Amino acid sequence: MKKYVLLAVTALIGFAAVSCQKVETEPDDALSIAGTTITVGKDAATPAITFTANKAWTVTSDSQWIVPDQTSGEAGTVTLKLAVAENDTWEERSGKVTVAVGELKTVVTVVQGISSVFEIASVFDITPEAQDIIIPVKTNLEYTVTVPEDYPWISVVSTKAAPSEGTITIHVAANTELAPRAGSFVVAAPGYSQSYTVVQDAFWTPAVSAEAVYIANSQSIYNSETWSVNLHQQYVIKLTTGFEDKVTLVLNKKGVPNEKGEFVFFPTDKITSGTYVIDATGTKADNTFSIMSSTGEEKYYTGLIADGVEIPIYDGEIVVEETEGNYTVTAILVDAAGFQHNYSYVGPLAITNDFRGGNASADWKNTYDTHFTTKANGWYVNFYMPRRNPSDMTEVGSASFSFYSAAGDVDLNNLPSGTYTFGVAENDAELKYAHGTLKANPGLLSAVSITLYDVDGSLVSTEVQSESTVLTVSKKDDGTNNFKYSATVKPFVRDENWNPIYRDPVNVSIDIDVPEVTASDVSLHPVDDKDDVFETLDGPGGSTYVGYWFSKYIGSDGSDRKEAIAGTDCNIFSFGSNSTFNNAWSMMIAVIAEAGWTFEKNFANRFCSTPIPDGTYTFGTEAKIGALIPLRYGTASRCYVTNTYTGTTYYPVAGTVTLNKGTIAVDLTCKATDAALAGRTSSPASIHLTGGTEFTCYYFQDWSALSRVKNLSIDSPVPVQ
Repeated sequence: MKKYVLLAVTALIGFAAVSCQKVETEPDDALSIAGTTITVGKDAATPAITFTANKAWTVTSDSQWIVPDQTSGEAGTVTLKLAVAENDTWEERSGKVTVAVGELKTVVTVVQGISSVFEIASVFDITPEAQDIIIPVKTNLEYTVTVPEDYPWISVVSTKAAPSEGTITIHVAANTELAPRAGSFVVAAPGYSQSYTVVQDAFWTPAVSAEAVYIANSQSIYNSETWSVNLHQQYVIKLTTGFEDKVTLVLNKKGVPNEKGEFVFFPTDKITSGTYVIDATGTKADNTFSIMSSTGEEKYYTGLIADGVEIPIYDGEIVVEETEGNYTVTAILVDAAGFQHNYSYVGPLAITNDFRGGNASADWKNTYDTHFTTKANGWYVNFYMPRRNPSDMTEVGSASFSFYSAAGDVDLNNLPSGTYTFGVAENDAELKYAHGTLKANPGLLSAVSITLYDVDGSLVSTEVQSESTVLTVSKKDDGTNNFKYSATVKPFVRDENWNPIYRDPVNVSIDIDVPEVTASDVSLHPVDDKDDVFETLDGPGGSTYVGYWFSKYIGSDGSDRKEAIAGTDCNIFSFGSNSTFNNAWSMMIAVIAEAGWTFEKNFANRFCSTPIPDGTYTFGTEAKIGALIPLRYGTASRCYVTNTYTGTTYYPVAGTVTLNKGTIAVDLTCKATDAALAGRTSSPASIHLTGGTEFTCYYFQDWSALSRVKNLSIDSPVPVQ
């Protein structure tokens, strides 16, 4: 007991000693923070930390995405802001901010969450071809891609599991349907479901409107072997697209004879189903479609107008399917560059057949004011009519009228109404054309041309006998023009020498409404018979002349043929009648060229693309290479120059014609016959034509058959010195 008492006393003494001395010591580190966990969303944020420190303090961050606005400071109460960046990762994240006072440290944890993410790009308007759609996608969710059963042409190729940044691959099959189509696929993830649409263009451009006409038989396309009209029927389908493309499809069906030998025609109110291919013969064979020929003689042909520009068609295929008046029409049209234009139409197709094609053409011939005419406006109108009764030999196939109205300004959209009568020929020969055209007095009907349907469906030319009959033109309330005309006509065909063989006269009557006739301004420039310099080549043929190839043979005595140059291969050509020089002269030239030229048939099977050999051809009556010869075919000359205004024809007697790389130069002396000059005191007996212009000679008719070359001769209609 004594021992413990002693120790206690000692301790008390020590305490008393210390208490009696004043000693200062350092305070302990102290740090007080309100909360040690901060939670923020995925977006950038600036949360605050509030703490109290009894000494100087420091702050550090272990994450780059957490940046304190202060890193140190003095004792006191502090509000510290943290700059927390957006969380662009796939998962929730956390970082630590440490506040230290001396050795005392407190850690504040910053927890940043994320939003559920599903982002997808949309590339859904596609072309008709089969293709894959590659869609960038990023997500941190598991997802699925499904295609409804209604759209078997859409399929899922591959996806990428989440969380990922990758792609979804969708396969779309080729669209062979007639119109664009739309389908969909669905992308789904937990809490998300979205349908996306795929719109695929069609291989075909659909037409928004369609009309059709039956235009009966053609009168201009001949069989290249027999030189006769092919019996057929022709239909036109006109389509218009939403892009305002205008598509014209001209289809041919061939008539066939029945047991009695009578031709049976297809219905005129229905287009026969079938596949129509390009007319490879130029004769409108069965189940073909016609295209524009190089001569421009096709009045109706398959073509396309896009953006206001006509695009010639050279190949393709047209398919027509018809069921109870509803049609499905598809057309693959190939242009000269080989580019395909694909069109379709589905729906009803009403066919009109009350007028041949529903078309007519008219030319306004300008105001005449020369010594050949009085003042008047000249008009030329032609139109075509369908065949209704094949047994009726008086059915009119085509008709054209030339007539004159009063002089003055004209509206080309309105033909002049009135009554036009054949006049009496003027006694003054100076006022006549070569074929007796009269003074162009207002109210004069100066020319009529009428063709009739033959028993085989072809068209037969006629001579109008009743020149005292009148033409009446009247305007109807709906804007159409009505033509009334009746006459006695004399049908005729031509023999192998082009001489007419007449048939018994028949009476014909025309009473037809011609819709939408708008005249074109085709001014006929008055040019007297005189020397002229060729500077331009105008007219419907442009600078492309259509000619004829007679091979190396000519006729001998009208029944036998012989080589033009004995023992020598050569080529005989005539070319040039379709166009006019200086809008005043038409020309036909016949030449003999060296051998080696080939007749290579093109799509029409009637022409070739081999130009006539360049060179200078010199006039002479002897057959030799390089000669420009006075060629005759039967009684018709195939070497002449005609004044298209006066009608006087002159024949070469000396000079040259030079073809050189798409140009022509002439230096010709030409004479007229005494008959052509009779009564024309102002017309010289000979003229001298010079000059040159652009000119291309190609696409020649093959007239090398025996039936033609035996009728050739080298003979001039005028004396050649």
